[in-house]
Amino acid sequence: MFEDVGFTVATGEARASAPDGFVLEPDEAKQLLKNLKDIRDRQRKMKAAVANLCGITAPSKDPSTLAAHVALVGDGAGKLGAYSYGGGHVDLQLAYLNELIQRIEAALGMTKSSDHQQTDLLNTVSPQEKTK
Repeated sequence: MFEDVGFTVATGEARASAPDGFVLEPDEAKQLLKNLKDIRDRQRKMKAAVANLCGITAPSKDPSTLAAHVALVGDGAGKLGAYSYGGGHVDLQLAYLNELIQRIEAALGMTKSSDHQQTDLLNTVSPQEKTK
């Protein structure tokens, strides 16, 4: 979904030199990640509700009830109903959220990795070389 969109987590001057795409401060990225995971949890509950709705059976076998049932849940042989289409949209939303979460986590991971590299570099500098 995001083939040509990049996500970068940067602070200060690094924001200006970040590649094209979305640039977030670390705190913004963490808050966004938390919010997206909350939304994903709600979407997963919605997916379970859709599965329950699609599994209902017609309360009677008269033609009008069966027609209404097919319109809502489908006929089980390929014809989709309203609940099935809704379930497809929930699946698309979940796929979107999953990829967005992965991209932001990766951007945060790059920041963490860069921080660790900088810390390691600072630790290799001798005390005489450090500024006071």
